[in-house]
Amino acid sequence: MRRTAATAGLLALVLLADPARGEPLACRRAIAKQSARYVQSVMKARERCADRVIAGRLPAATDCRSEATTALRLASAAEKASAGVVRACCGTDGLCGTADDDSLAALGWDIGSCPNLQNGACTNAVGGDADIPVCFTCVGAAAAGRVVALYFGPNGPAPAAPPVAACRRAIGKEGARFLVAKSKALRTCWDGRLRGVHQNPCPDPGDGKAAAAIASAAAKMAAAICAACGGGDGRCGGGDDLTPAAIGVPPDCPAVQVPGGAACGGPLDDLTGLVACLGCVTEFETDCADRVAVPLVAPYPPECNPPSPTCSAGVTCANDADCPDGYTCRDNGGNTRYCVGPACTTDAECAGGGVCRQYCTFAGCGSRLCQCPGFGCSGPDQVCVDDGGLACRKLCTQDSDCTDPFGYVCVNPGFADGVCIGSTPCE
Repeated sequence: MRRTAATAGLLALVLLADPARGEPLACRRAIAKQSARYVQSVMKARERCADRVIAGRLPAATDCRSEATTALRLASAAEKASAGVVRACCGTDGLCGTADDDSLAALGWDIGSCPNLQNGACTNAVGGDADIPVCFTCVGAAAAGRVVALYFGPNGPAPAAPPVAACRRAIGKEGARFLVAKSKALRTCWDGRLRGVHQNPCPDPGDGKAAAAIASAAAKMAAAICAACGGGDGRCGGGDDLTPAAIGVPPDCPAVQVPGGAACGGPLDDLTGLVACLGCVTEFETDCADRVAVPLVAPYPPECNPPSPTCSAGVTCANDADCPDGYTCRDNGGNTRYCVGPACTTDAECAGGGVCRQYCTFAGCGSRLCQCPGFGCSGPDQVCVDDGGLACRKLCTQDSDCTDPFGYVCVNPGFADGVCIGSTPCE
């Protein structure tokens, strides 16, 4: 009996020490750990580079995706993540693709291919353990890159003078801190779930700690950004707040849905709205990067990679959900709403079937943006309006502004939204 008990005890130790031969708990935990560490490392590296550009310590034209120090940090983070998964998941020989690897089914990774993020490029086949870090590093890098684009605007970080520089730096620094804090809280929570400490979804009710930690981190981010960008009173909502346009962020909050939570999106009209958008989008990206690593206990949320609509020429929209990924539904000032996307220089840069043209509204024309086709007009003083049928109307302040083929009468003359009575088809 003693020998039997001793043998059983030794066998138990062997199974715990070698996850490839027993329950692959060590591998499951390593995947979640390495995924979280990777996205945190990427976020820190990207923010640190952007901060140096704003402060003037790196050239204004620096691309923080390829800047030498940042690129080295990103590559190192990816190598560490992959090595950590190989050590924990690929058996005693330390080689993936051999017989003692943990099975994808036991890990919850028998999913065929990476589940992607917002119709991006993270679609690699998952046929073995070595493919797992390829997937979660792709999703993590994409998530971090998307929040960086929100924090620093479509043109990236740029040197600035006070108080704009202090505001921009605070947005990047505090946004990165929030992402890292949430990622850490989620990773600890899921680790407890994997170890059987609790059986709850994370973060709420989770381990009883994650939700409160995330809420606290979000509040700290909001307070710090308001202090840096909110003018003399250091609060959001005052008349001396910096505007989103002055800060240099995109004109619209990305239209994404936090898994099981709030919907982000809409125009960024003031600092209060910007801070809310920053929190919402950071929550979304962090949740998706987190959930891709724990498929055994939490399926990948459909909100992270919803089907993307495509442009239909001349079709108006009701809200952002009607638009391709990266586009928002905007009113041109004449109660005509259509999908408008990011800055561009050529049609080839516009996804979702969009075209690149100067964006014109009743307020005037601005830079070139991706837009769904069927809403363009030939002149900068013409706007596509839906008044029972889409048509180009010429803006006017007096009758003499109206020339053939737009008729010779200005409706609402003297007002900014005056239009000539005649029209031509929209392009």
